[in-house]
Amino acid sequence: MPYKQMSYSFGELLVAWEEETVVYLDFGLSVERAMDYLTESSRYEAPLPPHLRQAFEAYEKHQADAFDQVQCRLDVTDFQRRVLTSLRTIPFGKTASYGTLAKMIGSEKAARAVGGALNRNPIALIYPCHRIIGASGKLTGFASGIDHKQALLAHETGERR
Repeated sequence: MPYKQMSYSFGELLVAWEEETVVYLDFGLSVERAMDYLTESSRYEAPLPPHLRQAFEAYEKHQADAFDQVQCRLDVTDFQRRVLTSLRTIPFGKTASYGTLAKMIGSEKAARAVGGALNRNPIALIYPCHRIIGASGKLTGFASGIDHKQALLAHETGERR
C-alpha cells in the first residue's frame, strides 16, 4: 500500500491510499503508528496522487472545501462510522463539544463513547476530530497534543499564533 510523509504549515502528515481512496491519515511521521493499515510487507513510499496533493494544498490555503471530493475508506464499527461521518458536518474553523456530537448522531448520553471513537479515527484531518472540544469550551484530548489541535483550529480560522 502506498504512503507518503509530508510537512505543511499545519503539521506533519502520513497518508496512505489504495488507488484513489484514502485509508489512513495521521499527524506525525511515524510509519510504525500506521501498522494496522500499512502491513510491513506491502507498504512502500510513493509520490502523492495529484488529487490528494491538490486537496492538501487547498487546505494549506484555508479552503474550507479542500477535502469534499476526497474518497475515504473507513474500516471502523458502525458507531465509529456515525461519529466520524458527523464530524464532517462541523464547519471549517468551527468547534462542537463531545456532547453536541453525541446528540448529532442520536446518542445524547454517549459523549464518552464519542471520545473513544474519535481516539480511533484512522483518517484525521479529513474527519476533523480537532474540531471537537470539551463541554467547557476547553481544548481536550488530541493524540498529537493540545498545541497541535490549537494550531489546526488557528489555521482554519486564519488566526496567527
